[in-house]
Amino acid sequence: NWFGLAGISHDYDLGNQRGDMLETRFVGYLTQQQHFDQLNVGLFDISFGPRLALSPEHLPGVTIKPYVVGGNTWIDGKSYMSSAGAGVGIKVPVNDRFTFGPDFEWRRADFKTNDPVPVSGFNSGDWYTAALAGSYRIAQGINLDARGLYRRGDSSFVFQSFDQWAAEAAITFEFAPPWATIPRNWSIAPFVKFIETRFDAPNPNIDPLTARRDQQWSFGAMFNAPITRTFGVSAAIQYDHINSSLPNYQLENFSVMFGPTVRF
Repeated sequence: NWFGLAGISHDYDLGNQRGDMLETRFVGYLTQQQHFDQLNVGLFDISFGPRLALSPEHLPGVTIKPYVVGGNTWIDGKSYMSSAGAGVGIKVPVNDRFTFGPDFEWRRADFKTNDPVPVSGFNSGDWYTAALAGSYRIAQGINLDARGLYRRGDSSFVFQSFDQWAAEAAITFEFAPPWATIPRNWSIAPFVKFIETRFDAPNPNIDPLTARRDQQWSFGAMFNAPITRTFGVSAAIQYDHINSSLPNYQLENFSVMFGPTVRF
């Protein structure tokens, strides 16, 4: 099998004196199985919205971003889950080293009840996410980024409703490339992520006595190496470990990915 992953970020300067911009974010993923094509998966997620100066005179640098968001997932060429919603985020620069900001997002997720998963409609519902993110420049070329969030998922069935907490952090180290002809710095970013998910009630189709509770740890690092002003290569290494109250959902996985990057 093969897979492809693409991420695109675009910022459009509106050209006013306030510094307002339009921000677009897109991510897409696609797999193709050689023999078991019923396992083919495709997905995309996109968000779009303006980042506006909140009050340039009284709160310099503080911005607010209302946005719309949506996406879709396919399994075996059939739509499995679609989502759409809206959110708002605020970014507050405290000084030239530290920036933080809260955000809130609502999504309606609709799972299809057709093949290949005929009972997936149980998962349909509303997702509410509140998060707080921060960025701190420790020193020249060293930056710490962290984010924590809480998500509430309300489903049509109580055993698919859940509370979720997550925390993640990454430290980015920038350093000079090995050749003077390369115009941009290289970087490596170790990261860690923790996610805990607690479902409201046991799923009677799996275990009527045990409510599902998952704890996921992820560790890894990302490496970015520009070669020219436009092209470069990147790589990521990641280990995931999930403990679950139901053995169906326990997981260990180690992955290595690399590919080209384009900056334009």
